Amino acid sequence: MRVTVHIKEALNEQIRRLAANEHKSVSLLISESVEFYIKERKRRELGNRVLSLVGKTKVSANALRHLNEGRREHDRS
Repeated sequence: MRVTVHIKEALNEQIRRLAANEHKSVSLLISESVEFYIKERKRRELGNRVLSLVGKTKVSANALRHLNEGRREHDRS
């Protein structure tokens, strides 16, 4: 899929340099970066949801198992 974005020239230079250093295309580098960003956001959201429950509700003995299952699920997506 093709997507067009506008970025500052200085960022463009950094992206091209990093892609070359990692022997990747600019497209692959940006795709991996966006994928990482989305996964990290989901991971943080899950952590924030868990933290928001701390002290407010009785935590199930299975809470850690559920948290780890949620993390694995988000890592696969």
